[in-house]
Amino acid sequence: MEYVSPNAVINGQGLRLVLVHHMPSPWGQATKAMMEYKGLSFTAAPWEGGGDNPELIAWAGNHGAPIVAWNDETPIHRWDDILFLLERLAPQASLLPEDRDERALVLGLSHEICGQLGLAWNRRLSMFAPMVASGQAPEGFVLMAQRYGSTEVDLANADARQIATLQALAARLKAQQAAGSEFFVGNSLSAVDFYWAAFSNLFDLLPPDKCPMPEQARPMFSGMAETVRSAVDPVLLAHRDRIMASHFTLPMEM
Repeated sequence: MEYVSPNAVINGQGLRLVLVHHMPSPWGQATKAMMEYKGLSFTAAPWEGGGDNPELIAWAGNHGAPIVAWNDETPIHRWDDILFLLERLAPQASLLPEDRDERALVLGLSHEICGQLGLAWNRRLSMFAPMVASGQAPEGFVLMAQRYGSTEVDLANADARQIATLQALAARLKAQQAAGSEFFVGNSLSAVDFYWAAFSNLFDLLPPDKCPMPEQARPMFSGMAETVRSAVDPVLLAHRDRIMASHFTLPMEM
């Protein structure tokens, strides 16, 4: 994948994607993998983490990536809005079941991974808070952490919430395996399989040959409470490895 300039994405047509540059931001990596799975052609531009990104912010009205745009439609950045757009553009390779119960499960589990107060939201709190508190974090990093927003109660509960979600995801996979399925929901691949695979990097970062990111940033991903680390059940990592090998471009493109 070769990046184009931000202005090329802003002024372009077709499907466009803005990805965090040099970092395995899971929201963006899941989006990219789902686009590729669906056979959707897209152009991509980089979002410089901690940078100003003035053109992209003015265009999308959002201080972060991923950003997705389709033709002249308003750019979007929420994980569920992006998923619904991809489903509209390529319904033949659906990642949302038609069965209403299964559909609700996929959307609910996906929110628990991607959404407000979910797994990644809480992991980000416990990743960023120590660096901000140290007084050594770059100004751009501090501003980024402030934009995410949280309370002292949220910070105090972040590890426990991560553990609860990891345990629920592992229990779900084990129940599915007992029923003869290798997927989170039903008997076919869904969005939640992509989301867990991408977001697993927040808990067990892939090695450099599969996730080529700046070495100085890797310790931020590995630092976590031992109680959280021990909640990453091997069944979760086996699922991640299988989905990554089958449905993600490796080495990851950032």
